[in-house]
Amino acid sequence: MEQKQKLFTKEFLALNTIFFFAAAVMAVFFQFQNYLQSLGIAFAWFGFLMGADSLASFVLQPFLSVYLNAVNARKWLFISISGMAVMLFSYKFALGLPSLIAVRILHGAAFVCLMSAIMAMLVNYIPSEKSGQAFGLVSIVRLIPYSIVPPILTATNKTPADFQTTLMFSALLMVLSLSLAYQIKPSQPIGHSLSFDGQGINMQGLFDDLKDRNIAVLFAVNLLLYSTYTIIFFFIKEYSHTKGIENPGYFFTIATAVMIGVRLIGGAFFDKLNKATLTAFCLAGLAICYILIAHIFNTGMFYILAFFIGLGWGIVMPLLNALMFDFSLPSFRGTNLNLSLVMMQGGFFIGPFLGGVLIGLWGYNTIFYLCGLLSLFAAVLMHTIIKRKPL
Repeated sequence: MEQKQKLFTKEFLALNTIFFFAAAVMAVFFQFQNYLQSLGIAFAWFGFLMGADSLASFVLQPFLSVYLNAVNARKWLFISISGMAVMLFSYKFALGLPSLIAVRILHGAAFVCLMSAIMAMLVNYIPSEKSGQAFGLVSIVRLIPYSIVPPILTATNKTPADFQTTLMFSALLMVLSLSLAYQIKPSQPIGHSLSFDGQGINMQGLFDDLKDRNIAVLFAVNLLLYSTYTIIFFFIKEYSHTKGIENPGYFFTIATAVMIGVRLIGGAFFDKLNKATLTAFCLAGLAICYILIAHIFNTGMFYILAFFIGLGWGIVMPLLNALMFDFSLPSFRGTNLNLSLVMMQGGFFIGPFLGGVLIGLWGYNTIFYLCGLLSLFAAVLMHTIIKRKPL
């Protein structure tokens, strides 16, 4: 019989705090394009370097998704936090292309281990009837740094040395998060995941899981969503300068504030709505907004689009995770959510890589038309979701 759980347990809060620190560190790389320019790196390599950390994640996470579970993830939590700290410190010495590629890949490997370990543990502390609320809160934790870090860095970091100093503080933040990891004791979580026996997932079970049409669609939509998200994240700053926008960091401040607001206000309602239909509607709206970015003519329009894009992201991102949770067998929830992170990391590589290539060939407007097309395709895919009662 399923034991009734509360959501805000010590473990849930500790894991989300570590997640918050990791997100804050990643938000620092809002200025990475400027930093690469200061090092004299050829523009042709920008897209690859921006996405190299996600390339490592894309390769590693399928294996981690199957290997990590509630029993062994705590050990990898410590390993990955330590690895993140070391790699952040290593940027100080990575001043040429080969060393930057190496650090970016190793940084990405540590980050994906951390995210996978967090997710493998976190799903065991989420009550089945509160999946929408839980993932709304988790996504807020991830987003808060993106609302405050970009404008702060825009105002304070004026030289490459400033960016390197910020990375040193980021490494210290990861070291401090080790103390939080100690708060999560190595014990079997209680609740709806008690059926988990601590053993690895067999390959036949995984193959059957991946054949599920709903699961496959959700993976594809995650890949498309985050490909567009990272194009906006990495290239909006330089593009906005061509339009005379003074502080483009406020684009993400506005977008993220809206994302946080909609999840705080609407998180509890996500579980009462048709999640698939609402996701499709918001993806279609995002497609329109992406295309309109190519036609902004003043700062006001720029910030209005930030508002509506934040509204779309704020609804879609947690709903995709909640849908994955709802449609997955209990024993595959952690695995499928980690495989969703594979798709996210794939988008974090594909997005900046394609963006860099297209900008070099045809200019900035092309990437926003691409984002619109990909988001519209994702909306169409959501309409193929097979309606059934969540598991």
